[in-house]
Amino acid sequence: MRSAVLLAAAFAAAAPAQPPPSARPVHLTPDGYGPARIGMTQDEVAAALGIRLEGEPIDDGSQCIEMIAADGYPGLVFTFLEGRLSRIAAGRESRVTTPRGIGSGATAGEVRLAYGAGLEAEPHHYIGLPAEYLTFWVRRERSGVRFETGSDRRVDSIIAGDASIRYVEGCA
Repeated sequence: MRSAVLLAAAFAAAAPAQPPPSARPVHLTPDGYGPARIGMTQDEVAAALGIRLEGEPIDDGSQCIEMIAADGYPGLVFTFLEGRLSRIAAGRESRVTTPRGIGSGATAGEVRLAYGAGLEAEPHHYIGLPAEYLTFWVRRERSGVRFETGSDRRVDSIIAGDASIRYVEGCA
């Protein structure tokens, strides 16, 4: 019996320790950010992240609202369409990254290297080239991540979620 206990202890010592779930890095993905998932309501997102959300509808009577955390999560904007989270944007002041290690400030070349041939490129709507949108679809036109670069060819924002990642301004 004693050898079985020693063997188990030796095996546990040899196995790499897994960090507790709270210590694991949280990434922005097409499915959401940590426990905040695309498709959740405002109350569900607030409860999942333990925050209070602030924001107002884009237009009077609009079914679109962009919200930010009242405290914590700097640079993250949560967009709700018809009461459901449709996308999350991480701006320059955010330290959030994708699972492939891309965050604000990364170069367009780094995005291309990380996401490969499946990446779609199009000129930036307001600035034009060399600024662009680099979009990677997990499920075509349904779930993906979009990188908006500036004229310096660096990522200004990362937008992840459903097809609304293609919207240039808020919900349009």
